[in-house]
Formats: sequence, structure tokens, C-alpha cells
Amino acid sequence: MKKSRVIPIALVAVLATGAITVEKTISSRITTRVYEVMPRATDVSASIPLLDIPGNIVSDSIKSIRINVGEYALKDSTFKPSLAINAQDISKAKPNVIGSLDVTAIIPASTITELADFNDAQIVGNTLQVSVGSGGLGTAILVPKYSGNQIYFELQGVSLFGNEIPADSLPAEIKDQIKSKSVRTLSAPKGMSVKSISLSNKGLALTMHGKNIQPTKISSTF
Repeated sequence: MKKSRVIPIALVAVLATGAITVEKTISSRITTRVYEVMPRATDVSASIPLLDIPGNIVSDSIKSIRINVGEYALKDSTFKPSLAINAQDISKAKPNVIGSLDVTAIIPASTITELADFNDAQIVGNTLQVSVGSGGLGTAILVPKYSGNQIYFELQGVSLFGNEIPADSLPAEIKDQIKSKSVRTLSAPKGMSVKSISLSNKGLALTMHGKNIQPTKISSTF
């Protein structure tokens, strides 16, 4: 009875070890490929679900890949965000095509506060707050926006002595001034579009999505 239990357990252990070895080999190859396609990337790691390995081996495509990039120097920009990449349905035939690609670029909080060009800028929750008015008695509450390949901050309101004045009640030139001071150009890779932008204590997160993307074209536009 004990032997019959030991054999299946040993078999599972062998299969699991083999799957992990295959996963590490494939992940290593993917990481090398990422460095080739995105030479400005640093600290790259890649992984694939263990349960997908059998299908990935016999199929003409890879079901899904998760890639993390510690830092990526954007083309024609001072931004160096980290990247979280989710790729699905990647064809093995060359040129490789990614059926569905989601990329979240996170610009560090320190970079945002330095480049925003505001006095005493600090991230509070999902907003950027800056001192305004005589002696900095007021606080402008700003939220991130993305439009026309530009990232900028939009005035949501001003807090003064505990009372919040909504942006609609303030002169348009004040809102335009805030936008002009914070606007920065950031183009999404060709074939991708920006789906959301948000702010947290980690920084500014820009999420992009695209379909049928060739990896070799990403670095040329991003």
C-alpha cells in the first residue's frame, strides 16, 4: 500500500521538476529576445504559466507570457518607466506577431514630482497636490490626463481653509496654466492605444493595449 502511494508521488515530483526546467529555459530565451527587441531595457524577467507548457510545446503559438522590465528609457523622452507586459497568442513563426498585448508603464513618483514644475508637489491618494496662493495657504488638487500623445495634469479643484472650490468655478486661464506647466509628450507604440491613466504612491501608471503587434516594431516607436 505504501509503495503504491510513493510511486505516484515520485512521478508527480519528476513531472513538476521537468515542467519547471522547461519553463526556466523558455523564460530565459524570452528574456534574451526582449533585450534584443528592446535594447534600452534593463532588469528584464519573463515567465509563463506552468499549465500552458504542454500546449506551448506542440502548438504554433505561445498562449501567454508575462514580462517585467525594471526600467526602460523611452525614445525621445526623459521618462524611464518600469513596464509590466502581458502578451497572449504569440506566433512562433517569424515575423512573430502578438495577438493581444497589454503594457502598463509606471513612471516613478519621484520623477512625476520633479517634472511637474510645481512648488511643493506631492502625491496624495490618486491626486497630485501643490501649494497655491499667497504664502501657499491653498492647495490645488490635480488629476492626470492623457490626450493627443500628451500627459498632463488637470485642475480638479482648490482647497482653501478646509473648503474645496471646484475647477468649474475657477477662471479658465488658471486651468490652462496648470496644463501648460505639466504637459509632456509620450507616444504609445504603433498599433497600440492608451486605455487608462492613474496616479498612486508608486507613480503614474499608463496602460496601453494593442492587437496583432510585431515585437520588432515596439522599440522603434516606444
